[in-house]
Amino acid sequence: MTRTIRDVLSGTDDEQPWQPQLDKVVTCLADDGPIVVWIHGPVGAGKTSLLAAFGSLAADRGASVISIDCRTVEPTEAGLLQELSEVLGQSLDSVSSAASAVSALADRAILAFDNYEVFRLADAWLRREFIPQLSASARVLMVSAEPPAAGWISAAEWQRHFLPVSLAVAADLDPPAQTRRYLADISNPDTRRAIEAASVIRRITQPMLGALCPGQDADTLFEEIADQPFVETRRDGLAMLDVIHREIAERLNAADPERYRGYQRVAWKQLREQLRNSAPADLWRTTADVIYLIENPVIREAFFPSKSAQVSVETAMPGDQAAMLDITSRHEPDAVDIMALWWKHLPGAFHIVRDTAGDVVGFYCIALPTELRSEWMAFDPVARQWQRHLEQSGKSNLAPSLFLRRWLSREAGEAPSPEQAAAWIDVKRTYLELRPALRRVYLALRDIGPYGPVATQLGFAVLDDCSTDLGDLHYHTAMLDFGPGSVDGWIVNLVAAELGIAEDQLLDKAARELVVNGSRVSLTPLEFGVVSMLESRPGEAVSRTELLKSVWGHDYDGGSNVVDAVVRGLRRKCGEHADILETVRGVGYRLRAQG
Repeated sequence: MTRTIRDVLSGTDDEQPWQPQLDKVVTCLADDGPIVVWIHGPVGAGKTSLLAAFGSLAADRGASVISIDCRTVEPTEAGLLQELSEVLGQSLDSVSSAASAVSALADRAILAFDNYEVFRLADAWLRREFIPQLSASARVLMVSAEPPAAGWISAAEWQRHFLPVSLAVAADLDPPAQTRRYLADISNPDTRRAIEAASVIRRITQPMLGALCPGQDADTLFEEIADQPFVETRRDGLAMLDVIHREIAERLNAADPERYRGYQRVAWKQLREQLRNSAPADLWRTTADVIYLIENPVIREAFFPSKSAQVSVETAMPGDQAAMLDITSRHEPDAVDIMALWWKHLPGAFHIVRDTAGDVVGFYCIALPTELRSEWMAFDPVARQWQRHLEQSGKSNLAPSLFLRRWLSREAGEAPSPEQAAAWIDVKRTYLELRPALRRVYLALRDIGPYGPVATQLGFAVLDDCSTDLGDLHYHTAMLDFGPGSVDGWIVNLVAAELGIAEDQLLDKAARELVVNGSRVSLTPLEFGVVSMLESRPGEAVSRTELLKSVWGHDYDGGSNVVDAVVRGLRRKCGEHADILETVRGVGYRLRAQG
C-alpha cells in the first residue's frame, strides 16, 4: 500500500521510517545525553510526526515539553520572551527570568522549536545567550528543514553536547499525486476555489478569506478548510502542509496566472491594512505574511541569502580584535586605524563571522548615530559625512537610524560572499528589533557595481555628496530610507512594486515627488517629510503635533504654524490639485484619495 502524506500528518503510519532517528533523539533524556538535538530534513520527511512521538515518550518519562512553532514568533529576544510569557502564563521580561521559568517546569524541561528554519535570525543569540542559562537538566530540540547552522558545529564547547539527526523523504511520497487526490475529495467548488486562493498566502485567517473570496461566508470557508487532512490549525490561523501548499500554488499559477496574481494583490491590500492596525505583539506575523508574497529572485536572495548557513555570526569577543584588524589590513590598510578606533570606543558594534572550524572569516560593524562621540568621530570621515547628511536632511533628531560602518570578508573583502550573506541576515535582526521606529540605514561601499541591481530594487540611493576618501581608499555611501512606515512599510512597498500595484501611489520616494492624477510635484525635504507622514496614514487625519515630531524632530521647539506654512506652499505647487491636502478642523491634515 502506498504511504501517503495523510499517514504522516495523522501519525498513523505503521512503517514509522523515522524510528531509528527517534531512538537517537530519545538519548537526550539521559543525564549524560546531548543537550541540544537538531532534527532536520526536507518537507515530507516526517519531522513533525517524529517530534510528536518524542513528546509522548518524554511525557511518559516525566519530562515537560514546551513546543514552540517558530512560524508564529518574531525571531528576536523580545519575540521569544513574549511567546514564553504566553505559553507559561508568566510575565517574563528578561533572559534570566525566562530561563528560570522553563527550568522550573520539571526535573527535565524540554524546549522544542518546530519550523526552526524561520528562526535563523535568533540562532546565535539562543546558542550564546539563552540556552546556557537553562538548568543543566534542560534539553532543547531544533526541528528544521535546514541542516545545523555552522556555529553549533564550530563552537568547541558544544562538541560533546550537540547531536544532529537527519531525515530523508520516503521514496514513495508523490506530492503532485497526493494533491490531486486531496483536491478531488473536495466536493464543494467554493471550498476548492478558496483553497486555491489561499495557496498564495503564508497563513489562512477569516479576514483574509473574506478578502480573497468576497460574497462568501468566510467563517464557513475557514471551518471547511480546517477540516482538510493537509491543513493544520495554529494559534494564528490555518497552515497547509508545505509540500501541498506549493503544489497547489504552482498548479494555479500555471493554469491561470492572472487569477494567481489577482489573489496576491488582494492579499497585499489586506495585509497592508493589517500592518497599519497591528498591535506591536502581532506585527511580526503580518510582516512574515507580506514577505511570503515576494517571489522576485533578486529580492528573495537579499532577504534569505542561500549561502548564509555556511557560516555563523556572533557578537564579537575581546579576543577577536586581532582577527578583525587583520581582515581590514588585507583589503583596506588605510582603514585599520579607523576600525581600531571604533573597537576602542564601541566594541559592542562589532559582529564576527566564523566558519565551521571556528575561525574568524569576516566581520561587520553597526551602530546608532546616538552612540557615537563627536571627539573620536572627527577622525572618521565616512561617519562624519553620514552625521552631516542626517543633520542637513532634518533627521538628526529622529531615532533611530543605523550606521553600517563596514563589513569585510577575509577572502572576498566587501564582494558578495557567504560571509557577507550571513552578515546581512544578522543585520535584518537589528532591523526587526528597532522597528517600527527605524527610519534609515547608511552603509559604505568602495565598489557600487556588484550591488547596483540589488540596491536599486531594494530602494537604496547612492548619495553623491557623501562620497569620501580615507587615505588611498574611496568610499561611496548608499542610504536606504524606509520612510514613515519603517521596515514594514518598506517591505509592503517592495511587494507592491513586484505586483505592479501603483493605483494608489501618491509619493514617488526615489524621485522625491508627489504624484497627483498623473502630475508630478517636486518636494523640498520638509515637504517630503510631511507628505510621507500623511501618505503612511491614508484616510486619517494627522495632527500638527504628530507632524512636528515626525518631520521636525522631538526636540523642535518652534510653533505648529510651520506645518501650516509648509502645507500652504505644497498647495501652491499642486495648483488645480491643491485639494489633495485636506484640512481637518481642530486636528490637522490628511491626504485625499485620488479618484
